[in-house]
Amino acid sequence: MTKAQFNKDITGYLILSILAEADGNFDAREGSVIVDYINKHFPLGGNLEQAAEALSNLDSADYEAKLVSLAQDFYTESSEKERTQFLRFAMKLVRADDEIAVEENVLITKLFEAWDI
Repeated sequence: MTKAQFNKDITGYLILSILAEADGNFDAREGSVIVDYINKHFPLGGNLEQAAEALSNLDSADYEAKLVSLAQDFYTESSEKERTQFLRFAMKLVRADDEIAVEENVLITKLFEAWDI
């Protein structure tokens, strides 16, 4: 088992960011779910710049592979309870704009499969 590239909180932020971008339309309501996640997991702030940079050059065709990789990193560093809590954020995000796009559905399904839920 290899060491995760980022800790679970940053990895969670990246997963949420991919889910928000999956349908090509970053909705403000999705953004507020991410802000809520950041506020709960980075109470002292946090340097998310390096993490965001990791996604900035990612092509949408690579979202699925990156999400699966991040899910594995998150799994390595988290407890079952933390994964369950994170999935609540993820589901809240994909439902935030009152429509679950096909792309979002594919990715959220991959997340559940990666964690065998």
